[in-house]
Parts: sequence; structure tokens; C-alpha cells
Amino acid sequence: MTPIDPERWNEVWAADLAVIQRLRDHGDLPHVIRDVDVSFRGTIEALRRLEFASSNWGFRVLEFVEADEDGQPWLFLVRSQTTDEEAIRELTMTYLQMEDSFEVECDGWGCEGQTRE
Repeated sequence: MTPIDPERWNEVWAADLAVIQRLRDHGDLPHVIRDVDVSFRGTIEALRRLEFASSNWGFRVLEFVEADEDGQPWLFLVRSQTTDEEAIRELTMTYLQMEDSFEVECDGWGCEGQTRE
């Protein structure tokens, strides 16, 4: 895999830390496993290639949208994991590598906060 540009990493990781903080501010228990979704934009062809390879990173396809309200295709992937900083750091590295490998753009990740064991 190609190394991630440090400047790019810092920008993306800062945004992901903000998501983690919002979860914590609402009482999220980071050690609880839950579905975490990641969405990607790109050409239909690139997204289809990613769709078929996504299980290599432990993802399942949540939804493939060939044209949203703006006519843009989207791919929504999901995998079960925790939201502790280490797990999200690995998720971030993974989706950045997926971006580079498939020439797509990650639009971020999200999940429902888990406040109960």
C-alpha cells in the first residue's frame, strides 16, 4: 500500500476525532461493538469495483445508490466494530487506502452511539 500523505492524514484524523468527541459527549461507550458505516463517492465503475472488494476489509454493502437527488452515485459500506480511538484510527487508515486504491472519495463514517452495555 502507498503511504498516506501526513498532511492529508492530519486533516482527516482531526475530523474523525471530532466525530469521536461528539459520540463521547452524548454518552457513547466506545468499547461496545456496533455497525459503523462508511460512504464513498466516485464513478459507478470505481464504486462497483470497491463494492466487490469491500469484504477484504471486513465490510458489508449497506446500499449502492446509482444516482442520488443530485445524480451522484454513492456506496455505503458497514462493518461491526468498536469506536475506541485505536479502532477508528484503523478505520481511517483503511478508508484512506481504499480511496487511493479505487480512486473514490470517502465522505466519512458514522454510527449510532451506544450508551448501554
